[in-house]
Amino acid sequence: MSEKYFRGKIISINNDKKKVTIEYISNNKNKTIQAIIDDKQQEKYIQLKLIKKTHRFLVGDHVKFVIKKSSQNVFFADYVLYEYNNSLEVLIQKATIENKFLGYVKKVDEDYFIKEIDSYLFFPLRISKFEFPPVVSESPKAISFKMINIEKPEKIMAELYNHHYTEGFLVAVKQHKSQQIIEAIIKKITPYGIFVSLSESGLESKITINEKINKKIEDTNLGVDSIIKVKITHITSDRIVTDWVE
Repeated sequence: MSEKYFRGKIISINNDKKKVTIEYISNNKNKTIQAIIDDKQQEKYIQLKLIKKTHRFLVGDHVKFVIKKSSQNVFFADYVLYEYNNSLEVLIQKATIENKFLGYVKKVDEDYFIKEIDSYLFFPLRISKFEFPPVVSESPKAISFKMINIEKPEKIMAELYNHHYTEGFLVAVKQHKSQQIIEAIIKKITPYGIFVSLSESGLESKITINEKINKKIEDTNLGVDSIIKVKITHITSDRIVTDWVE
């Protein structure tokens, strides 16, 4: 591009409107300017081969940009390209030693974010399938979290340090630890798997259909609402794997 690039630092982000405010110096004076950072803009930069992949902007990001004027004679920043973020690098370095931070939770639409208490960096908050989301109030209380995906800065997310799991998930964990045989009600049968609801916990799971399972289906008059016996073979905060037992 032949247009002049300026350099500055993002000082605030409006996640609702997908806007950022950039602080920069021009003619030895501190100035601010706004820019749109939605997916459409990022895709434009990729098409122009200015970037290879989208970037999730954070407060503290050092960027370069071009100043343009809108049809309403308002100056704005365009071609906003990420360069580096010292604050993020410091947090990543700390996470490799002691991955525990404090932050405040914010909800935007149906998504949760957490703002690190010292750097003011916002990270998407990963909430697992069987976990209650944190309570968001007008007077937020700092909570502990850890950073995940720190080896890929553009994909860093936050995860609560202390989880509040559903009662059903806690029951399923006990069933898995004791290798308890559980009754399960068949909810759906497809060519790829049997979907069941587990007794006591009420959680749903999928049984992958192999030759052995397929023979059982053929030899037994099974259908929706049939009851079979299963065992939990693997469980995570997002997934439960079960196997059909004799």
